[in-house]
Amino acid sequence: MNVDDFSQQVEILRSRVTGLVQKTASEPYSEQELTLEAFEELQITLEELKVASEELQATRIVVEKERQRYQELFDFAPDGYLVTDTFGTILEANRAASKHLNVSQRFLIGKPLLTFIAQSDHQAFFNYLTQLQQIDRGGEWEVCLQPRKKICFDAALTVVTVRNEKGKPVALRWLMRDISQRKHLELQRQQLFENEQAARIAAQAAEKRSNFLAEASRVLVSSLDYRTTLTSVAQLAVPTLADWCIVDVVENNLPVFTNPVIIASEPAKEALIRQLQQRYPIPVDADYGPPKVLRTGKPELVTNILESSLQKKSSNEEHFSLLRQLQVNSQMVVPLLLRERKLGTILFASAQPGRHYTTVDLEMAEELAQRAAFAIDNAQLYRQAQEANRIKEEFLAIVSHELRTPLNSMLGWVQLIRTRKWNEATTSKALETIERNAQLQRKLIEDILDISRIVQGQIRLNIRKVDLLPVIHTAIEAVYPTSEIKNIKIESNLDSSVGQVMGDAERLQQVMWNLLSNAVKFTPNGGRVEIYLEEVNSNAQITVSDTGKGISTDFLPYIFERFRQADSTTTRVDNGLGLGLAIVHHLVEMHSGTVYAFSEGEGRGAKFTVSLPLVKPQPEELIKKSKVKVGNLSILNGLQILVVDDNADTRELVVFILEQSGAKVTAVGSVGEALEALERLKPDVLLSDIGMPDEDGYSLIRKLRAQETEQGEKILAVALTAFAREEEHKLALQAGFQVHVSKPIEPEELVKVVANLTKGSKQV
Repeated sequence: MNVDDFSQQVEILRSRVTGLVQKTASEPYSEQELTLEAFEELQITLEELKVASEELQATRIVVEKERQRYQELFDFAPDGYLVTDTFGTILEANRAASKHLNVSQRFLIGKPLLTFIAQSDHQAFFNYLTQLQQIDRGGEWEVCLQPRKKICFDAALTVVTVRNEKGKPVALRWLMRDISQRKHLELQRQQLFENEQAARIAAQAAEKRSNFLAEASRVLVSSLDYRTTLTSVAQLAVPTLADWCIVDVVENNLPVFTNPVIIASEPAKEALIRQLQQRYPIPVDADYGPPKVLRTGKPELVTNILESSLQKKSSNEEHFSLLRQLQVNSQMVVPLLLRERKLGTILFASAQPGRHYTTVDLEMAEELAQRAAFAIDNAQLYRQAQEANRIKEEFLAIVSHELRTPLNSMLGWVQLIRTRKWNEATTSKALETIERNAQLQRKLIEDILDISRIVQGQIRLNIRKVDLLPVIHTAIEAVYPTSEIKNIKIESNLDSSVGQVMGDAERLQQVMWNLLSNAVKFTPNGGRVEIYLEEVNSNAQITVSDTGKGISTDFLPYIFERFRQADSTTTRVDNGLGLGLAIVHHLVEMHSGTVYAFSEGEGRGAKFTVSLPLVKPQPEELIKKSKVKVGNLSILNGLQILVVDDNADTRELVVFILEQSGAKVTAVGSVGEALEALERLKPDVLLSDIGMPDEDGYSLIRKLRAQETEQGEKILAVALTAFAREEEHKLALQAGFQVHVSKPIEPEELVKVVANLTKGSKQV
C-alpha cells in the first residue's frame, strides 16, 4: 500500500469517526473529548504521513537517477564487469565484458565463466572459486581468457564476494581488465633488462678476451723456436680456456700427427692423456676430433659429452675406463689455418662440472688458433731458413769437394805427362783417368745447371712419342761398367708390349740413368739391382729397386728435395751433390708423371717407382725418316766449315773432330779474322764461340746476317759456348744462330749437330 492509498483509508476512517461522534452526542463529555483528541492526533499523523510520502517520493527519484547512473557506469565502463553466482555462472555482464569475450550481453547471461577460461587455467579457476567461499575479496588473478573465435589474451580478474544477512556467499562480482599491453611492456622491459645484462656480460667477456688475446700475441711473438712456440700455445689455454690442451701440428706433409704438445692443469691428467695418445690414438679417418677438423678445416664444438658417446669411441673396456678417468664434460677442436693451408689442430677440454663450452668460447678459441697459426708458420719458416742455410753451406762444401777431387787427378796426371815420357800403358791409364774425371766434372756441372733451370722454370722439353725400351736399355748400358766393377747384377724385366709415352727421350734417359746410377752407387759389392717396365692403369710404370743401404724413415720425406743428402758429413762414403733425385722428380712431373720412393729402412734397400701416362693408341701411320749414321766417317764430306774460337786448344780439337768426318775446316781466333774468312771462303757452316776478347760471337753473327740481307745468301751458324744458361740459349737464337750447343760436347754429338743442321729435317 502506497501513501495515497493509506491517506484515502485514513479519510474514510475520519468520516466514520465523525459520524460516530454525532450519534453519541448524548454520551458523557469525557468520552467525547477523548474521541476528538484521538481524531486530532490522527489528523496530525495524516499530515506527517503526507510529508513523509513527499520525502519518499523525492528519495525515490534520487534513487532512480542513481540507479540509472550506476547502470550507465556498469555498461560503459572500460573494464569488464561480471556478476556470477558462487559457481561461476554469469548473471550480469557489461558491454566491455561482452566485447572482451566476443559474445553479446544477452547471450552471456547463463553462460559459465569457465567457458572463457583457457584450458591450462581451468584447475586454477576451480581453486580460486573455492577460496572465495572463505574470503570477501580475492587478489588479482592473472589468467588467459579465451574469447569466442579469437585468440587467447592475458587478463587480470579481481573478485568481490557478495554475502546475505547471514554471511553466506550468494554472488560474485568480477572486475575483468585486459593486461595484454601491460604484459607486452613487461616483456619488453624484461628483454631490455636481459639485453642490458647480456651487453654487460659481453663487454666484460670482450675485455677479458681482448686481454687474453693481447697476452697471447705477446707470448707467441716472444720466440721463434718451433717447439717453444707450440708449448706456448698450449700453456696460454690452460687454465684460462681449458683444463688441458693438445696442439697437433702436421709435419713433413704427413696426414697424421706425430709429436703433439700436451699441457694439463694436473700432472696426473697429463700423464693419462699421453697414455691414451700412445695406446689408443684416434684413427686418421675418424669422423670426430682432430682428424675430422684437419680434414674439413671446420671447428668442432661438443657442449656436453655423454658417457654413451665415450662408449662409442672406445675400442675396448680399458679404453673406455681411461676416457672416463679424464672426466671431460665439454670439448672444442679448432683448425690451425693459414691462407687455406692446414697446419694442424688445437683441442681444448673442460673437466669442471659447471664449465660447458659455448659459441663464445669457440670464437675465442678460433681467434687464438689464428694467431697461433701465424706464430707456428713464422717458427716453421725460421726453422726452414736455418735448415736451408745449413744445407746451402753443406752443399757449397760438397760442391767444392766434388769439383776439386777430379780436378786434382786431372791436373796431377797432366803435369806428370808433360814433365817426362811414360810408357804406353801408363799414358793410356793417365788419359783414361783424365777422361773419367772430366766426364765426372761435366756431369756435376750439368746437374747444377739443370737445377738452375728448374728453379727458374726454364727447362724445355722436345716432346714427341717415345718408346721406353730403348731409353731404359741405353741407361742400363751407361751404368753397366760401374756395376761390373762392383760385381752388381742388373736384372731387367721389361714388357715390350708397353706402349709409347709423350716426352723428351733425352730427359727420360736422364731420369733412368739417375735412378740406375743411384741404385748402383748405394748398393754394396755383390748386390743386385732390378728394373721393371709394365703397364698399370693406362700408365707406363718403371720400377728400380736395389739391395743397397736403404733410406731411413726420417730422411725419406726429403728424398726428392734439392741439395739434400742423408749423409753430408766429411766422413761420408758416397760422393755426389744430392741433385740427381731432385732433377728426376722435376723431370717426371714435367712429363705429367709421378715418382715416389719406398724403403723399409736402413740396410734394407730402396725402390723408386716412376709412372708416366701412355699415349692413347692411334691408327698406324707410315712415317719415313732418313737417318744419318754416325759411323760413316764421310758424314760431313765436302762441307766447308769456319770455326771461330779464341782458345787455341778448343780450335784444334774442333778442327780435328770435323776433319775426321770429312769436312774442310778453317779455324780463326777473332771476329775480325772471321769476317775476312767469310768474305773469302763463303763456308757452308759457321761454328763460333760466344765469349771472345774485343768482339763476341753475338757481334759476329749480327754483322754476318746484316751482310746476308744485302747479298740474299744465308750461312748456317752454330753457337758453341761454355755459357749454358737458358738466357744464353735464347740470346744466341735471337742473334741469328740456328743452334746453341753447350761446352763441353762429345765429338759424336758435335758431328751430329752439324750433320742435322745441313741435312734439314733429318735426325741423327
